[in-house]
Amino acid sequence: MEENQESGNKKIYVAIIALLLLINGVALYLLYSENKAKKDLGDQKIALEHDFKNLSDTLDSKKMELEQYKGKNAELDSLITAKQDEIDQQKKTISGLFAKGKMTSSELAAAKEKIAQFEVSIAELQKKVDELSKQNQELTSQNQQLSTDLSAEKQTSSTLSEQNKGLSKKVELGSLLQLRNIEVVGVTGKKNRKGEDITINKGKKTEQLRISFETGDNKVLEAGPVSLYLRVLNPKGETISVADQGSGSINLAGGSETVQYTKKADFDWSQTNKKIVVYWSSNVKEAGTYKVEVYQSGYLVGQGTCTQK
Repeated sequence: MEENQESGNKKIYVAIIALLLLINGVALYLLYSENKAKKDLGDQKIALEHDFKNLSDTLDSKKMELEQYKGKNAELDSLITAKQDEIDQQKKTISGLFAKGKMTSSELAAAKEKIAQFEVSIAELQKKVDELSKQNQELTSQNQQLSTDLSAEKQTSSTLSEQNKGLSKKVELGSLLQLRNIEVVGVTGKKNRKGEDITINKGKKTEQLRISFETGDNKVLEAGPVSLYLRVLNPKGETISVADQGSGSINLAGGSETVQYTKKADFDWSQTNKKIVVYWSSNVKEAGTYKVEVYQSGYLVGQGTCTQK
């Protein structure tokens, strides 16, 4: 009887011990699982923090790239600013999650989702940067082409301008009269029976100098009024000039130099040879050689002399 009681007690002890061992095993397993879960959460948080830092650095780089495109298009500026603000808000939310001492699995999942959104936003920014870079390259290429075309156009214009100047110069020179039969003589101011001037070469009796010449034909010079300027130089080489008798000054062609002229001869030009006669009476009694120069448009087109005793 006592042996049966001892045997029953042993079985109870064994059962209790087995139960305690089972409880301890379950407790250890749960503790291990909890610790492992915490460790996994911690490892994931560290990995996410690393990814977040890389993404944040990438964002800062993209924002700097976008800054160079601001100020060129108001609509584009608005889009860029909105995108930058959106990403900054995501960064702030994620930073708030990481700032907590401990994160639950749901908070960790929320952080992962935010970082995924963060990556999408940066990808959109990258796309915008690429589009802007392409547009900028196209504009630069177009500007370079325009600059090249403008340079070529300026060169062409310069060449044409020089050619036009050359042609204008040729036309100007071609319109000059080729004077011939230039004659300068002293006259008494009286006529002979034939109505011709009486010539004389004695200074004291000379009343006028008669200057005559023929124009020759010229089809380049347009028909119409033409003015020639006669310059009479006395034996001392001085220009005879009397203002109240029509004397004045003209600019010589090709420069700013001016010369005095003695008298102007105006006539109607019809592109065919014409004989011109001009008389001058002041300061012509001095003995010596008188020289006459004829100018057209600032060019010397003829000259002659006469000597008075």
